[in-house]
Amino acid sequence: MKKIFKDKRVIVVVVAIVLVMLLLNFNQRMVLLSRLRDQENDLTQKYAQLEATRDTLKTELAYANSDEAVEAWARQEGGMIQQGDIPIVLLPASNAVPTSVPTPESFIDEIEKWEIWQELFFGE
Repeated sequence: MKKIFKDKRVIVVVVAIVLVMLLLNFNQRMVLLSRLRDQENDLTQKYAQLEATRDTLKTELAYANSDEAVEAWARQEGGMIQQGDIPIVLLPASNAVPTSVPTPESFIDEIEKWEIWQELFFGE
C-alpha cells in the first residue's frame, strides 16, 4: 500500500512540475504577443502615414502634369504671355534717392562725484 501512495505523490509532483512549466511558457507567449501587438500598432500607423504621403504626392504629380500647372508656371515664372494679353513690366525708379536716417542726439549730463554723495546722504 505504501508503494501506491508513493506513486501517487510522484505523479502529483510530476503533474505540478508540468503545470508550472506550462504556465511559464504561457506567460512568455503572452509577453511576446503583447510586443507583437505593439509592433503591429506602430506599423499600422506608419503605413497610414505613408499612404497619406503617397496620395498627396499622386495629387501633386497629377497637377504638375496638367495644362493648368504648365500655364501657371509659364505666366508666373517664365514671363510668357498668350495672344491678346497686354504685358505690364514694372521698372525700378531711375532716380532713387537714398533717405538718411536721422541719428538721435544724446545729451550726457555730467554729474560730479560730490553731487552723487550729497544726493545719497542728504537727498529727498
